[in-house]
Amino acid sequence: MTTKLTYNQFRSAHKGTPKKELSKLWSEYKEGTYSFPAQEEPEIQEQSVDETPVEEETPVTELSTEEEIHSQMKIADMVSEEHPDLLKDEEPSMNDLCKEYDKLRLRMEKFAFKFVGDAKEKGEARLKELAEMTRPKNYECSPTDSWKIWFGPTSLCLLINTTKMLGFRVTRGWWQKNYQTTIYVDRELLPNNDIIKREVTKLANSGRYVPRTPVVGVECKLPRGVKDIKLRGGQSGDN
Repeated sequence: MTTKLTYNQFRSAHKGTPKKELSKLWSEYKEGTYSFPAQEEPEIQEQSVDETPVEEETPVTELSTEEEIHSQMKIADMVSEEHPDLLKDEEPSMNDLCKEYDKLRLRMEKFAFKFVGDAKEKGEARLKELAEMTRPKNYECSPTDSWKIWFGPTSLCLLINTTKMLGFRVTRGWWQKNYQTTIYVDRELLPNNDIIKREVTKLANSGRYVPRTPVVGVECKLPRGVKDIKLRGGQSGDN
């Protein structure tokens, strides 16, 4: 028996037949072992022969904006349950945290009248938190540590605790405000920033560079005035 019906025609002639059973009957029909019950064989309409079963297409329904957002949130929830860390925001980098520290420090200094009461307490608490997050865990400054500072042709300077081999990014303005009169530091004026860049790279590669100003009195304990110099055992006229 030669197959005369297309799959769609055959399926139309067996409406209501379960899919699994229909597939079996179609196979028998193609093999010539299936016969329609008397007077039930359908009339064949002229059309191209296609024996490949065609699955019905599911209508595409456009989602509203609200439905699309809800769908995305559901997917995010599912992914989050299976992979808790996959959709978390990336942690701020060391450089970002240090920038936040210096930006907040400068704002609190410049607009001190705004940072009073609770605002001051919150600002100081955040500065402390940022400092702890960016400070090497094994770093502890001592009043007797040795220091050196390299001044480049721009405002950028490199301050290094040579005892602990930890560098800080500082500016001329910060240095002049806090440690201009100190004597327990080696000062060097450089014609360009190349040496500073090389030293910063070397320190950073070993995890010994903090790209922000140090916390005065905590991370840097250089004498700040004549009184501090005398307490350390020196004289204000030392070189």
